Amino acid sequence: MNYENVRVCLFDPARHNLMITRVSLVEIGYSNIEMLTDFASFSEAAAKNTYDLIIAESHEAGGAIAELMRKIRIGEIGDNPFVVAITTSWDRDKEHLQSLINSGIDDILLRPFSTEQLKKRLQTLVGRRKDFVVTGDYVGPDRRSDTAREANSIKSFQPPNTLKAIAEGDRKALEEVKGVIIDMKADVTRERIKRLAMKIVVSMQLMLDDPEVGKALDMEDVDSTARELRRRLRGHGVPDAVELASALTEMTTEIIDPDEHSPTQFKLVRELALGAYTAFADGEDFGSDADEVKDTVSSLRKKLQKQMIDGWQSA
Repeated sequence: MNYENVRVCLFDPARHNLMITRVSLVEIGYSNIEMLTDFASFSEAAAKNTYDLIIAESHEAGGAIAELMRKIRIGEIGDNPFVVAITTSWDRDKEHLQSLINSGIDDILLRPFSTEQLKKRLQTLVGRRKDFVVTGDYVGPDRRSDTAREANSIKSFQPPNTLKAIAEGDRKALEEVKGVIIDMKADVTRERIKRLAMKIVVSMQLMLDDPEVGKALDMEDVDSTARELRRRLRGHGVPDAVELASALTEMTTEIIDPDEHSPTQFKLVRELALGAYTAFADGEDFGSDADEVKDTVSSLRKKLQKQMIDGWQSA
């Protein structure tokens, strides 16, 4: 492996720690390293520059790192949603680490770590990187168990990996990867739009099927999902889809208030979400995914029922 030409973005607010990580990278063989200590500069660099590897310390930046990584994965910033991304952390708080995992990063490295530990993690990301999945909440490594994978129709795919192509010195593979990134980025965007619409459809179907359990749904999250759906549709030149998504956000804003809930509204929100996707997909609806909608409604019901039971028991 030759890592000399790998483009690395290294972020850490603590300059001393930044230099320690840089020394480890140089010992492993990386030399093309851009170092940043300011989060605003790091965000700008991630949006404007092309990297093969991002390593970012998350402790002092808090949730901002997770949100930035999520935006990279969903293609909102940067030109490569599949860039290899590692976060480091002094903070071992469970919620903090879970938020990083949920952002779609490849790995977390807890500090302090040795050069050998970093080397092994990087070798794994070159040789045995996890497949990715796209859902309404997440784009990133597939961390489902084998059982969950078999029971779920969401398919995983092998993400383009410029780190691997450059490290192996395969120029042909690198050029192919660049082309695949462009094509696959469009595929991920399309699948993301589909999953956002499906998430809203599933939530509203649950409200219609089982209003009592549906009370545990987070309507602000439904509204946030609708707004992301509208935002992503705006960049694809389908006016009808954008118009439907705009009407959708008006309705989801209303149903945040429990006093505004009614079956008629839930049906309208469901149909607007489905209509926005159908307009975007040139007449295609969820089709073969209809069974998945039913299964997901059932899974969501069970999850919310468990949350309600846990809440009653803790009270």
